[in-house]
Amino acid sequence: MSELFRNPQRDEEDARQMAAIQRENRLNLKALLLTLAIVIAPFLALLISLELALFVLVAGLLFSTVLTWSVAGKMGAGTRSRLRTTAALNFVVFLMAAAILVMRLVAA
Repeated sequence: MSELFRNPQRDEEDARQMAAIQRENRLNLKALLLTLAIVIAPFLALLISLELALFVLVAGLLFSTVLTWSVAGKMGAGTRSRLRTTAALNFVVFLMAAAILVMRLVAA
């Protein structure tokens, strides 16, 4: 009886929408984890060591830069330029944090 009410086109559309929702959820989870890494870094510095905190900060900045740049290509023109600017600024902060980490490791 349920086969009478099935619509293959609607099923395909539902599958596409579910796939889009799942992609968005994965992207949101990645962004949350990267933000969490950047926020946790200062507490690691206080509790364990500054080098570990810098490493976590550098990793979070690098991954968030890559993620922001890759998402920017899928957005409209206005949003794309803002996201790429954000990714570029994020990359500058990444370079500064990486330089500080390298200087501390070389000096130790």
